[in-house]
Amino acid sequence: MARPRKKGNHDIPINLYRCYGDAWRYRHPVTGKFHGMGTDKSKAVQAARKLNELLIPNEDLVAKVLGDSDNVSFRDFSEEYLKNKRLKDGRPLAKNTLDNYASQLQRIYGKWGDKPIDTITLRMVNEYLDEIPASSANMSRNLLSNIFDVAISKGICVNNPAKITLKRQVLKQRKRHTLEGLTKIREAAEPWLKNAIDLAMLTTQRRVDICNMKWSDIKDGYLHVIQKKTTKEALDEFEISEGAGYVRIKINAELQAVLDRCKDGIDSPFIVHKANKHKKVAGKEHWTQVLPTHLSESFIETSRRANAYPQLTDKQQPSFHEIRALAIFLHKKIGKSAQTLAGHSTQNMTEHYESGHEIMWNDADIGISLPFG
Repeated sequence: MARPRKKGNHDIPINLYRCYGDAWRYRHPVTGKFHGMGTDKSKAVQAARKLNELLIPNEDLVAKVLGDSDNVSFRDFSEEYLKNKRLKDGRPLAKNTLDNYASQLQRIYGKWGDKPIDTITLRMVNEYLDEIPASSANMSRNLLSNIFDVAISKGICVNNPAKITLKRQVLKQRKRHTLEGLTKIREAAEPWLKNAIDLAMLTTQRRVDICNMKWSDIKDGYLHVIQKKTTKEALDEFEISEGAGYVRIKINAELQAVLDRCKDGIDSPFIVHKANKHKKVAGKEHWTQVLPTHLSESFIETSRRANAYPQLTDKQQPSFHEIRALAIFLHKKIGKSAQTLAGHSTQNMTEHYESGHEIMWNDADIGISLPFG
């Protein structure tokens, strides 16, 4: 689709631009590269029209939304972008990711959602990013960069104003767990939360993976974990950027003891579970399921009750996620690598959920014993 033309330039087809002097150049709508078209305007116009017919698909991204309109708004383009966004392997984005993107875009729409996308300037993007917290600004910057890249590939924009902005420095306030502090929390925790803490320490898994563990995941002496990466917060040096890991953890005597404690007489498909007053709760697969948000809230509440870190402010209090960092540290301390156990890799995962592809599980051994007295 065409960007709005200045008065007197409506006869110039899209992707054709005046260069220095009387010269013209054509911008390839797919690669974004410019090609010289000489100084004869009529020949340049004719050639550009032919190239557009060949290179711009009939089912153009924005054409499906706006028909023959000359003004492609940032809002309309971004909405279509989200509909077509896929992971590198072609799978659709997770609902949490889409909801996060939609939330970011809603804030941006309030600033310049109805403006033509090719009129968004570097100054406008910087002004918006400067108004929001550093971590949110960096996430929005990445999203905007992707959107403008797609717009460039469609011949709608020439520049990507988001990409040339600077990343903001994020000062992490949340501290790491100490063994002493986590021991206090564990001693004050309800049995189900204590089980979750022990599983996190031994397996180094994230809270969502702890909550998703089922008895049916235990096969042939191994606990099978299909990891989910749901947040970009609290990154550590091993964190993977996207996708999921497939880890098969060998059940040793220590892990078996924790699993035995999880069998508390409540009939639940989940290893970490608790009895609830209300058996029908929205968002739960089973009435005994512990959702990640509830796990985090219960952990922080227990930490405050135990007065585990009296010297820290509320924002500095380590969360359930930081158990993962402590477990990895303890592995390193005794010379054990937690890389495979934690699901981290120096190479991109090659397994797919596609039919005909077998999942290749990464076997991992637990390297530490529970350090609690």
